[in-house]
Formats: sequence, C-alpha cells, structure tokens
Amino acid sequence: TYRIWSRIPFATANLKTGCSAIRSNCGVTLIAYGDVVAAFAWTLLWTVALLGIQDSIVTCEEVNGEQQCGGINYLYLFLLFISYFFTHQVLQNVLHTTIAGVVGTWWFAPDEVGCCGKAVCGSLYRSLTTSFGSICFGSLIVAIIEALRQIVETARSNEEL
Repeated sequence: TYRIWSRIPFATANLKTGCSAIRSNCGVTLIAYGDVVAAFAWTLLWTVALLGIQDSIVTCEEVNGEQQCGGINYLYLFLLFISYFFTHQVLQNVLHTTIAGVVGTWWFAPDEVGCCGKAVCGSLYRSLTTSFGSICFGSLIVAIIEALRQIVETARSNEEL
C-alpha cells in the first residue's frame, strides 16, 4: 500500500479535472440516464424473447411418469447471448466515446461548454455516425467472447463439460 501513496495526488488531480469537465457539460448525464433506460428496456425485451423460445432451447421428455428436462440447444442460447451482450456493449461504448469526446472538447475548446451544447451534441453525433462502425465491431468481438464464456459456464453448471 505504501507504493501507491505517491500516486494519490496525481489521481486526485485527474479526478478533479474529469469532474470539472462533466460538471461543465451536464447534458452527458442525461445521455447516461437514457442509456440506462435503453439497457433496461433491452434486458426486458431479451428476457421475454428468451422465455418465448424456451421450448426450443430446452427439450423435455416424460420418463416413467416424470418430466425430465435437459439437452440444451446451445446454438440458440449462444445466439441469444450474442444479441444481449452486443446490444449492451454498443450502448456502453457509445456512451463511453461520447463522454470521451465531451471531455476532449472541454479540454481543447473550453468555450463550447453547456448542458446540451456543441460539445455534447457533437460528441454524440460523432459516436453515432463516424465512430459507430468501430464501436459495433469492437462490441461484436466482446459479445462473442462473453457469449462463449456464458455458454461454458452454463454447460459446467449442467455438468455437461
């Protein structure tokens, strides 16, 4: 712990600078709240879709008068996980690049501050147009890795690995 004491003043200065940038462009918080609402709505929709195709994912058989379920269709589950993680990653990365653009604009052009000023709207516009392909590609890579990890964990919990 004594090794990091010398870095605390630098971390404090960075935190104060970042907070000043966000305070000067408070419209970013509205975008963040909208992002949370969109993520929650997507999670609800995804859950409804999962419940809707549950019969296709899990096969159940009646054996000796008892219903036994097993034999998970991992392809459907994998595709569902990709859609879930991809959408959440896109939402998260759009917000991340928007905030980075706002802080960068605040740093290099401090006269463009404001709640929903040029810095906030311009950064959101760049995130949703110029940078959107890169955001989606990176989000797809992360989604595939997360979906594979989730499939392995599901298979392990079902003792199929």
